[in-house]
Amino acid sequence: MLRALGVRTSVAALLDEPGGAAELLARLADEDRPVTPVQLHALYTALAELDPDQVTLPDELRAVVDGEVTVVDAADAVIADAPDVLPLTEGLPLLPVSPSRAAELADLLQVRRLGETIEADVTSEGEEHRVPDSVRVLLGPATPDTYIEHTELHAGGVELDWRRTPDGVVHAATLEGVAAGLAWAAGQWPRRFEVAALLEDPSRTEELARDRWFD
Repeated sequence: MLRALGVRTSVAALLDEPGGAAELLARLADEDRPVTPVQLHALYTALAELDPDQVTLPDELRAVVDGEVTVVDAADAVIADAPDVLPLTEGLPLLPVSPSRAAELADLLQVRRLGETIEADVTSEGEEHRVPDSVRVLLGPATPDTYIEHTELHAGGVELDWRRTPDGVVHAATLEGVAAGLAWAAGQWPRRFEVAALLEDPSRTEELARDRWFD
């Protein structure tokens, strides 16, 4: 009955309609409509699946600025596609989206990507270490062979936990940073907590492998 009356009951139903994307973007640009960061992430991920020819570029977009959701000029928005440089994004309007859809959303909305916008060269010295075999088994063939461990990691003028540089090298100053950097480099971001557990206690290899039966 709701469908017969023209009521949309899901984001997919709205985007399936002619002009649905434009209507969704217009709603997002309305400051009077409350939107949480979690909702915004889901909406932009759904939008990223559309053909760019179906979408009229908006003048304003809903973004997250220093943790607050607000409406900004579309020309100022940046796709949040690089978790390592988030500490360098003060004041930047970020568009949250699933990493697998970041490139598509950037193309759809014609906005910059964070990883291509922030320059954060590593300026501290570190020591190269091989990635443990247990971590390589967990993360798969895309896992880097090595990473660079720093006592203090400095990049972009600030201290970071980890940084994956454009050449693909993972730099890290904490155990959690090593785990995050390796998981991100391997395309296995949700596994970073398991990686941290293995790095902290390699004896848990069999336990964690058994737990993965239920993924």
